[in-house]
Amino acid sequence: MTTPTANTSTRRAYLADRVFDGEAVWEGQAVIVEGEMVAAVVPAAEIPRGIPVVAAPGCTILPGLIDAHVHFMRWEGPLYLAYGVTTIRDVANPLEWILRQRSESASRPWPRIFTTGPALDGPEPHWPEFSLGCTDAEDGRAKVRELAAAGVDGIKLYVKLPGEWIAGMADEAHALGLPVMMHCGAVSVPTAAAAGIDEFFHLDGLLDDIWPGHPGGWLEVWGHEDFPSNGDRLQQVADVIAALGLIATPTLTVWDYFRLARFRYEPLPEDAPFVPRQLVDWFQPKEVDQAGGQQWMRAVEHAQQFLGLLIERQVPILAGTDVPWTFFAPGHMLWRELALLVESGMSPIDTLRAATADAAHVLRVDGLGRLAPGYTADLVVVEGDPTKEIPARPKVRTVLRAGQPYDPADLFAAAGEYTGTFDSEPLALAFNRYFTANPS
Repeated sequence: MTTPTANTSTRRAYLADRVFDGEAVWEGQAVIVEGEMVAAVVPAAEIPRGIPVVAAPGCTILPGLIDAHVHFMRWEGPLYLAYGVTTIRDVANPLEWILRQRSESASRPWPRIFTTGPALDGPEPHWPEFSLGCTDAEDGRAKVRELAAAGVDGIKLYVKLPGEWIAGMADEAHALGLPVMMHCGAVSVPTAAAAGIDEFFHLDGLLDDIWPGHPGGWLEVWGHEDFPSNGDRLQQVADVIAALGLIATPTLTVWDYFRLARFRYEPLPEDAPFVPRQLVDWFQPKEVDQAGGQQWMRAVEHAQQFLGLLIERQVPILAGTDVPWTFFAPGHMLWRELALLVESGMSPIDTLRAATADAAHVLRVDGLGRLAPGYTADLVVVEGDPTKEIPARPKVRTVLRAGQPYDPADLFAAAGEYTGTFDSEPLALAFNRYFTANPS
C-alpha cells in the first residue's frame, strides 16, 4: 500500500493568493489547521509565529469538494482525493457492501462516504444488483424503515416505483429525519415533488410536462430538432420546480460523455491509465455514430438551456457526476461538471458553492463544505483561480481530508492498488450482466 505524504505537525498554516471559504473569496488569507479541524482563517500577516507554513503562490485554497451523485467502486477512491474531492454521496449500492466501504473509508486514501444504500424501486427493479424491489406501498414504507435503521444518510427512489407509493415512503423517510431523492422515470418530476421528494436527478421525468404528446424515446426527444427549447412550457415547468422547492442534481457530465462517445471518444490520455479497461469496453460505442453524436449535441444544448431556466429561478443545483457511468476519471469528472454548469449559466463561484457549502447543507452534515473555525479541515490547494474560471483539468498541489495531507502523486500511484476487486464488485456484476445481454 502506498503511504500518503504526511505532515506530522499538529498545527500548520496554508497560505495561497486567495481562499474561497465556501461562500466568499478572500485575498491574502491563510487557513490555520490544527489536528483535524480548521482553527482560523487569518490575514497572512497574522499567522502565528513558529508554526509551519505551506506556501502556495499562484494558487487558491478551496474547501474539499463534494460529489453529490456517485456509485462507488474501490478503484475510484484515491482518484477522487487526487482531484480534491474529499466527500462523496453514493446513491445506489447493496446495503452491506457500501456500509463496509463507508466504514473502511476513514482508514483508506479515499473520500468520506455518505450513502443511500440501495435504491428503492418497483416490484421488478431496473437494476436488481443495487436496488430493492418493493411489492406494494406498505412494503415500500417498511423498506424505508429498514434502511434508516441500518444507518443510511438518505433514501433514493428509482424509475419503476409507482407514483401512488411515493408520498407514503417520503413521509416515512422525513419522519425518520432522512432526505428523499429520486431518479424519476414513469413518474414525472412535478408529480414526485408534490408527493414529497426533496431532490431529483438527471433531468429525467420532465418530458411529458415540457412537451405533451412528444415523440417516443428519451434521447429522441431531448435531441429532437423541434424540441421546444424556447417554449412557454419550459418556463412553466421551471416555475413549478422552483415553487416546489426542489433541488436538482443534473449530472451533465454523463450527457457530455454520451455526446463525445458517439464519435468513438476514448478516455483522455491523462485519464486512460486509471480507468479499468473493462469499463471502457462496456461503455465505448461499437461503431462511429455521427448522427447519434449530433443528436446528443442537441440534447446537451437543450438540457443546459432548461437548466439555465432553473438557475435563473435560483433552484438549488448540486454538482454530481454519476461515476462510473462514463470513462472519465473520478474527481476529474467533477471539475468537468462544474465547467458544464458554468456553460449553463452559473458563475464559477456559484458552481464551487454547489460542490462545497451547498452540498454539505443538502447532505445535512455540519462541519463540512466551509473553511471556517470549527469546521473539518478538508481543503484543496489548486493552481490558478477557479473562482474566475473553472479549469478543464486542475493542477492540485495538496489535498487535506480531516487534516491529513495527501500528495496527488501518491494518490495516483495508489489508485491501481484497488483494482483487484473490480470484477466482484456490485456495479461490475451489474454492468457485465447488462452488456452481455445487450452487446450492441
